[in-house]
Amino acid sequence: MTLRCLATACALLLFAACQDPTPEIVHPPLDPSLDEPAPRSVLTSMNINPDAKAGPGGSALYIINPETGALHVFPFSTMRGGPVEGQGMHTALSKDRETVFCTMGGNKDLDLRLVTIDLHWQNGHPHPEVIDSRVLVEAGTRGNESNGASCHPGEPGIRQEGHGSRITEDGRFLLFSEMQNDRIRVFNIARGAFAGEPQDHPSLYAPHGLYPNPAGTFAATPQYWFDHHTVGIWALDSLTGTPSFAFAIQMADSSGTGAYQHTVRWLDDHRFFVTVTQEAEQGNGSSQQGIWLGDLTSRSAQRVLGAEDILEGVSDCGIAGNKLYVAEGNVAKFLAGQPTPGHLSIWDISSPESPSLVRRFSAGDGFPDDFENAHSIGIPVDGSSVFVESFSSHYLIQVDPINDTVIRTFGKEDGLDTPHGIYVQP
Repeated sequence: MTLRCLATACALLLFAACQDPTPEIVHPPLDPSLDEPAPRSVLTSMNINPDAKAGPGGSALYIINPETGALHVFPFSTMRGGPVEGQGMHTALSKDRETVFCTMGGNKDLDLRLVTIDLHWQNGHPHPEVIDSRVLVEAGTRGNESNGASCHPGEPGIRQEGHGSRITEDGRFLLFSEMQNDRIRVFNIARGAFAGEPQDHPSLYAPHGLYPNPAGTFAATPQYWFDHHTVGIWALDSLTGTPSFAFAIQMADSSGTGAYQHTVRWLDDHRFFVTVTQEAEQGNGSSQQGIWLGDLTSRSAQRVLGAEDILEGVSDCGIAGNKLYVAEGNVAKFLAGQPTPGHLSIWDISSPESPSLVRRFSAGDGFPDDFENAHSIGIPVDGSSVFVESFSSHYLIQVDPINDTVIRTFGKEDGLDTPHGIYVQP
C-alpha cells in the first residue's frame, strides 16, 4: 500500500458509496405542530460501514440520549425526505439539538453534499426528516492527488470528503473542510447560506476540519497528512462568519515536529491542543505521536505529550474540567492492515504545559477485550460526559468525568456498527 493510501484516515468510508436506487418509502404523516423541545443532551453519529454486505443500513444516522442511553438508528436510504445516497462523514448538531448537519461523501457518481436534517422531537423521540441537501463539490471532480484521493478504488482521484464539522459556541456558524480540495467552508445557520466562497491558502494541505475558539473569533485547521505539521489560523468575521487567513503556526521545536494532525481542541480563546498521529516509524521520521499546545499570542507551539507518554498515535482529544481525554489510535496502521491498539488516556491539565497521567483505559482494562483504534472524542460544553468512538471495533463508550468510570458501552449488540462523526450538545 502506498504512502498516499496510508495517510487518508477515512479511506474506507466511501467504498460502498454507490448502491442501487432505493424505492420510495411512504412515511406516515408527521404533524410539525406537535414538535417539542429536544432532550437536554443529545449525541449524533453515523454508521459508515463500507462493506457492501451491510446493505442500505450501512449508511445511517445515530441519535443517542446520553442521560437515558436510548439509541435510535435511522438508515439514510429510508429516511423521511430522502433517500440520501452514499456514506456519511461527520455530523454537527445545532445548539438547540433540533437540527443535524451531515457531510455526505462524493465520488465519480455522487456529489459531495451538506445535508440538513430536522429531528422533529415528539414524545421524547426523534423523527428525522431531510429538509435540505446542498452540493459542495460536483460528482466526478478530481481531488488533490497528493493528499490520498487515489485510495478510492476505480478511477484515481475521484473522491471528496467533508471533515471536522464544528459549530461555533453561539450556534451561528457551521465550519468544516473539504479535505481533498484543500479548502475550508463556513455556513451561516440562521441565513441558510454559506459565508462567502470556499477558502484556500498555500499553507492548507489535507485540512481536517476547521475548529473555532470559544469566542468564535478565530478558527484553526490541522493538516491530516504525513510530515505536514502546520496549523492554519483563520480570523472569523463577527457578523458574517466569513473566514480570512491570519497566520500559520508550526508544530515544531528542537524535539522534532508534530505531523499528521487530526483535530484541534481549544483550551481557551488563545491556546489550543493539537492531536498528532504520526509515529516515529512513519513518514520521514521527524514526528512522534503526542499532543502539542499552540498559542495565538506567541504564534508558536510546544510539545506537551510525546512518545514517552502516549502509546499510540493521537487521533483526538477533548477537555472536561481540568482533564484532557486523549484518544490513542493510529488510523494509518489500520489502513495498512497492522495491529491497531486503542486507548483512552486521561491527563490532569491544571498545568497545561506539563500534563500528568490520571489513568488509561485499554482493551481488557476498563474497556471491552476487543476494543481497538480509539478514534473520536465527544464532550458537551458542560463537561457532563466523555464519549470515545472506535469505528473499527464498533464501540461508543460513555465515561463519567467526575470519577473516570465507564457509564455505558454501546456496541453491535445495541445496533451500533462502525460509528464515525460524533457530536454532542449541549
